[in-house]
Amino acid sequence: MKVKIVFLGKEKEVNVKNNSNVLDLLKKIKVNSESVIIKRGREIIPDTEKLKNNDKIEILRVVSGG
Repeated sequence: MKVKIVFLGKEKEVNVKNNSNVLDLLKKIKVNSESVIIKRGREIIPDTEKLKNNDKIEILRVVSGG
């Protein structure tokens, strides 16, 4: 199954297993799930959300500090 991701201003396609969820995708691309927010379209989705073939996922870094 193919998923398009947008991360750090770059778009790429990633192959994941069928029935994968967001957390599986993040592990595959070596991104800590606690440091990002995941969007599909305009909706923020949890890391337990199942992915669909040809999904376009945007990965946004969480910035904190003072």
